[in-house]
Amino acid sequence: MDSIIKLKQFVFNGILTEDSLSTLEKEGISIRQGSNIQPIARIEENDFSPRIIHSASRMASIYIVFFCLENAVRELISARLSERRGIDWWKSVPEKIRKNVDGLIKEEEKYRYHAQRSTSNIGYTMFGNLGQIIIANWEDFSDLIPNQQWLTSRFEDLEKSRNIIMHTGLLPEIEIERIESITRDWLRQVG
Repeated sequence: MDSIIKLKQFVFNGILTEDSLSTLEKEGISIRQGSNIQPIARIEENDFSPRIIHSASRMASIYIVFFCLENAVRELISARLSERRGIDWWKSVPEKIRKNVDGLIKEEEKYRYHAQRSTSNIGYTMFGNLGQIIIANWEDFSDLIPNQQWLTSRFEDLEKSRNIIMHTGLLPEIEIERIESITRDWLRQVG
């Protein structure tokens, strides 16, 4: 009898855990590793050639890496500079970058019907400019990053690959391995 109660408890706990994981994922917190990326419901895979679908599937995981890394760098910059420079930290960003961001925001404002890219200036900053912001504020980041050359070389390599992915290109396996290696280096170094 005791084993039946333990089995029921085990099954009940499993159901509760599954429900909790589903709730977290609905709220945008990914828990399950390797969950399948679902295509947009209104677009059928048979609308495109198998070659295009296969290529897109191969590059989808690399897009996720870039999305996460790029936004993590933005969060790092925002957190570190707001902590050290205060609420007006954006003024410590080089003027050329601020002007480019202002131009993007003004251009986007013309299309009020369209969703905004971001609610903050850092969200409009190009990937390559993120490294420039860190270097321009080196004293605020030098405890995290070994040296400016380390940062520059990694961002230059990543930006080349990033631009291929973001413009629907394909990367060979050796480039994917380089992205994975640089990302692991960044995470180990910066956290």
